[in-house]
Amino acid sequence: MKGIFSVIFLFSFFSVFSQAVMQFDKRVHDFGSIKEVDGPVAYDFEFVNTGSSPVLIKNVESSCGCTSPEWTKQPVLPGKRGFIKATFNPKDRPGYFDKTVTVYSNSRTAVVELKIKGTVEGKTRTVLDDYPYELASGLRLPLEDVSFMKIHKGLVKQIQMGVLNNAGKSVSVSFAALPAHLQMSIEPGQIPDKGQAVIKASYHSALHGDFGLNREQVTMLVDGNKYVLPVSVYIEEDFSGVDVATAPVVEVDKKYYNFGQTISAQSATFTFQLKNTGKSPLKVHRIYSNDDRVAAEVARQELKPGETAAVVVKTVAGADKGKVTAVLSVITNSPATPDLKLRFYGEIQ
Repeated sequence: MKGIFSVIFLFSFFSVFSQAVMQFDKRVHDFGSIKEVDGPVAYDFEFVNTGSSPVLIKNVESSCGCTSPEWTKQPVLPGKRGFIKATFNPKDRPGYFDKTVTVYSNSRTAVVELKIKGTVEGKTRTVLDDYPYELASGLRLPLEDVSFMKIHKGLVKQIQMGVLNNAGKSVSVSFAALPAHLQMSIEPGQIPDKGQAVIKASYHSALHGDFGLNREQVTMLVDGNKYVLPVSVYIEEDFSGVDVATAPVVEVDKKYYNFGQTISAQSATFTFQLKNTGKSPLKVHRIYSNDDRVAAEVARQELKPGETAAVVVKTVAGADKGKVTAVLSVITNSPATPDLKLRFYGEIQ
């Protein structure tokens, strides 16, 4: 019996100490005050592998598109140094910033968060800065689409959005063949060169739209020519009358998966397991990906308390080559996590 305990002790000893360990010099960097006109700034978070096995960085993600990460791609041997580089782009981001870079590795601490912060001294703005997105028609918008933001299912939401005429001439603008759930008008209809107008829009979510993010296109007429105008809305469930104590609760066995590398003709696949740990039925309204090269489907749309269901995620055969950093949105009736995010990443060769 003593021999058995000795073997168990030795196994536990090597399991604990035969690991990769990332020891960072610092985990937070303050850039202080920076100027928007000076462009991007970067900082290298350096680490030492103080463990006894090589460090393998699986992936690095940033909390914002304004921050792009780079990192040591090769295994970092024991005693050697590696880095995580965080580059922040201050364009159109005046004021204080605090961004997170999340590192996934085989280290003893598998997930590490690094932070960069500071204050951006904004440049002198022009009207073009207020309308940064230019359409094919020459009109410019403050956002990349006409966004209704969030709306509860069944309600009607009205918004207004400014438009800048950058076509180089006076133009006549109107809308054509609008669907029943969407009403749009523009005032004035005749916009002088460099003049501004206002789009007034109304979205009826009882007539159209799934839970989660919805994107569509409407036809805009500029001097009689047809152009595409993108529209977006995020439809969410109203949980105001739900008893949280008896509500469904969605949990998942794993929130991210690195499929490594695959060829375009062959699908990389992984199965996440959803579980309802709440006290009433869990309904999976919808699952969708922000990358059209990745598809997902759930085995069952409704789970009783204690039940599980498989969510199969895979790359689409014949998909374009390149890095994949897909975010899957699992939309459910769980008030605590109505939009569960799963990450599926790797590279298609």
